[in-house]
This record gives sequence, C-alpha cells and structure tokens, in this order.
Amino acid sequence: MQRRSLYKYYSDQRWADDFLNGKLLFRSLSYFRDYEDKQVREDQKEGTSVFRPSGGLVINNLAQGTTFVAPEWGFESSAKHEEIFVFCLSRSHTEERRRRFNAVACVEILNIGAFCRRVEAALPPGATFPAQAGRPPQIGHRVTYYPETQSGPRWALPEMIATSKLDAYAWQDEFRLVFSLTDALGFEKVQTRLVHRNNPRKAAKPAEHHCYEVSAQSMRDICRLHKF
Repeated sequence: MQRRSLYKYYSDQRWADDFLNGKLLFRSLSYFRDYEDKQVREDQKEGTSVFRPSGGLVINNLAQGTTFVAPEWGFESSAKHEEIFVFCLSRSHTEERRRRFNAVACVEILNIGAFCRRVEAALPPGATFPAQAGRPPQIGHRVTYYPETQSGPRWALPEMIATSKLDAYAWQDEFRLVFSLTDALGFEKVQTRLVHRNNPRKAAKPAEHHCYEVSAQSMRDICRLHKF
C-alpha cells in the first residue's frame, strides 16, 4: 500500500522554510470565517454546522403543541470560533490546488504520524484535541464534507464542527490540525440559531482573529520541498 502524504501550499517560500524549521502559524476559526478571497480559504460557515432540509425546516412548538414547516429557514450551531485553532493542509498534490492557493512552493509531509506528534509535543500541557469515532483525542484529522441537507449529532459536538465543512469545499481534500486552550471543544459548547436563507453576512470581527505560533522540532527529516 502506498503511504499517503500531506501537502502545505505557500504563496511565499519564506513561509515554507519556516515550516521546515518547525514554525507553524495556527489561526482561529474566526479568521477563516471572516476571510474574503472568493471561497478559496474563505468560508463564511467555518466553525458552524448547517442544517437546511430541502423541503424546509420542521419546527415543533412545544408550548402550543403544533408543528409547521419553514421553507426558507435553516438551523445553525456555531462553535467558539475565537477559541479553536487550526492549521490547514491538503491530502492531494494537484495543479488545481497550486493554482487556487497561488502557491510558489509546497511542503510534502512524508510521515504524518511523526509530524502530528512533534506539533502536539510543542503545545502547552493543557491543550485539548478533537476525539472522533471512539479514538483518543488527537491533533490531526481528515476533514469531513457534508451537504447542508444532512442532519446528525454534529450540532452539539464542536470537535466535529471544527473538522467538517460544507461539500462545496471538498476540492480542498483537507487534513487539519486542531486544538484549543479552553473548553471550546467540549460537548454542547455551541451557540444555536434559526437562520433565513437570505440572511446577510455578518460583519467581520477582527478582535476574534487570534493566532498561535508553534515552535516545534525541525520537520526537514520528514518533509520534502517542491518549488513551482
């Protein structure tokens, strides 16, 4: 079986060199939520679980004992965007990704396990990671893509919200490192709301755009640099 690699695309080779030296810049989910670049890195629903059934949202009024359908409405559940940090990579090395990310260099990670262990070891002891499918918490996760018509337990699980995206982003074939220094990945640490399909985009909140620089062991022995 061929060993899988991960790929990190950079528009400046200096950042690729920093990565090889073990310098990784994590950004909060809120940064990508507010980013604007025509849906390349930009994702208005980053850190938010979206459920919008094709036939409309069924709403139960428990107080009045009635049920009705809201055709243009959806249910959204948002994690604590500013308290969850991610570092995004891709599982594929393609011309499309090079072009979309405007990359001049790409770092190929040849040993994913060693890479993740080195980053985890460089984080504070109190850092928390997502746990999925009965596995112990770990920093690295393959991103799951889903249609907005799909329901499920995601809305109550910030660890699933942080490692999933709407299927319009499936072209990224993303693998991401995720951690928090608070309880933001805990069960039901979310805010929920009903949202109309034509709801305007929320104003950006720069005060929530946090970053965290990780200084880990050199990655040069487990990586390969590609220049374009």
